[in-house]
Amino acid sequence: MKRISFDSVAQIFDNTRGPPEHVSRQLFVALRKELVGYKTILDAGVGTGRFAKPLQDTKFEVVGIDLSQRMMGVAREKGVVNLFRGDLCFIPFKDSSFDAAICNAVLHLIPEWKMALKEICRVTTNVMVATVHERGNPMREAYNRLLEKYGYEGSRRGKPEHDLENLVTPSKRIHVATYNVDIEQSLAHMSQRAFSYQWSIPENVNNQIIAELRRCFPGKRVRQGLSILVWNVEDVRRYVQQRQRE
Repeated sequence: MKRISFDSVAQIFDNTRGPPEHVSRQLFVALRKELVGYKTILDAGVGTGRFAKPLQDTKFEVVGIDLSQRMMGVAREKGVVNLFRGDLCFIPFKDSSFDAAICNAVLHLIPEWKMALKEICRVTTNVMVATVHERGNPMREAYNRLLEKYGYEGSRRGKPEHDLENLVTPSKRIHVATYNVDIEQSLAHMSQRAFSYQWSIPENVNNQIIAELRRCFPGKRVRQGLSILVWNVEDVRRYVQQRQRE
């Protein structure tokens, strides 16, 4: 099974992801509050440690797993510990190893996302947590429309965590913040081919699409919201088992 490696963008990843700093602070306050009482936490798709680092700094026992050595190398430079290279479809830990799991912006990269969910549930006993945007990304949507114009299809791989909400009802949805997204900054990140959905598109086509997007979104900002979703692991496990029987 082919997996997507983020090695090529490890050094720019943190600068091209995430909300403004003040929103990130609000997010981590809310996330810590939801995880109080859970001792051991799996960060499924730990990447550069954007979530593992602040949690470890506040004495949570976090173990991170990721495919990309370079992404985890960045995490180690930050001081993140307990990092393991591995595939979320074959998590190298025993059953019920963790009290809770964090799963952020990773399921959409995995065609066998149900297998990954099954493994996360196998090693986790209580809750799975994800942070999600509350609105669609107009830049991504416009990019995909322009791809069709140039004869390419948008990437279709796994299932974004925010779509999982429609399949398994979360036990909680916590609104964290609403904030402005700078369109020009987003376009600058897309010009760097920072996102995995761009990597299979020829550079000249990507550049033409970025130029068209600049004409469509001159100097605009869009409003975005950020929420935390919390699922009971047993509910997710039941969903996966039902799908396997169908």
